[in-house]
Amino acid sequence: MGPPTHAILLLCCFGLGSAPNAQSEPEPHGPERALPADLEALATRVDAAHRPTGATTITQFGAALELHIDAADADQGGQVDLDVRYMSYQRPDSNRNRHLIRYGVQRAGRPIERGRDRFGFWHLVQGEARDLTEADTEDRAACVRDINIARQQLSFLAPGAVLRALEEPGKVADAPFKIGRRAPVTCETVEGTLPSFPLLQLAGADAPVRIKIYINKERGRLQALLVRPILDGKVDDSGAEMIRLSEMFVTDGILVPKRIEHLFQDNSGRLRKQSTVLITMLDLEPELAEQDFDRPK
Repeated sequence: MGPPTHAILLLCCFGLGSAPNAQSEPEPHGPERALPADLEALATRVDAAHRPTGATTITQFGAALELHIDAADADQGGQVDLDVRYMSYQRPDSNRNRHLIRYGVQRAGRPIERGRDRFGFWHLVQGEARDLTEADTEDRAACVRDINIARQQLSFLAPGAVLRALEEPGKVADAPFKIGRRAPVTCETVEGTLPSFPLLQLAGADAPVRIKIYINKERGRLQALLVRPILDGKVDDSGAEMIRLSEMFVTDGILVPKRIEHLFQDNSGRLRKQSTVLITMLDLEPELAEQDFDRPK
């Protein structure tokens, strides 16, 4: 069994949540649900900031990152080194996408490698590749969870499309956003509902959420997300999570963060940092083929 942090592997990779239609970028509102003018204007600005070259949809990536566990009550603290590759693959004889993944986790001398190739789920046991069967309940569930998170991250590489996918959106409004002792940053904010979002407090499981999106007003960049689960039709404030993004850079025509911080709400109602992720390598246009995900012989 791997460290508990591997379940958040790919959510932390971009620090960005999910959206409807996770196999691709979220669909914009149809003509029967016209997008409010202020939200469309914000989404257009965000598109320009996050895709300055008009980059196309991303269907695969490779990444290396450091995950630092900051929570004081974590079972295991310290640093975890992660390496991952992902690809949305469509067989020539099928109309369905298959989500292939291969990733490794290195922590305190305990390497883990597992994935999903064309033939199913697998993991390494004492250097030998074996099927991840139904009997491997926890590890198989972790791999399925990581695949779901990985494919959902692709949608938030186009945050303008996610803004357009919000259901029951409120009005766009200015609000200060403060991190630590730094001066507050003026953000444009909008709140809405998403039917599916991977929550870390649910170990990556999807749930309907109420989400508040913070956009840096000066730069048009995604600054943070505040997410609250919806349970039995009601917003659960006690389960709030925040994702903060910083040190943005452009790679392969897309703006992504180098530093991602994830916070949980504690019993006093304060948001406390749980983890920090540093992306050390990111390739959004890797030359991958389905064979690259095959388990070692």
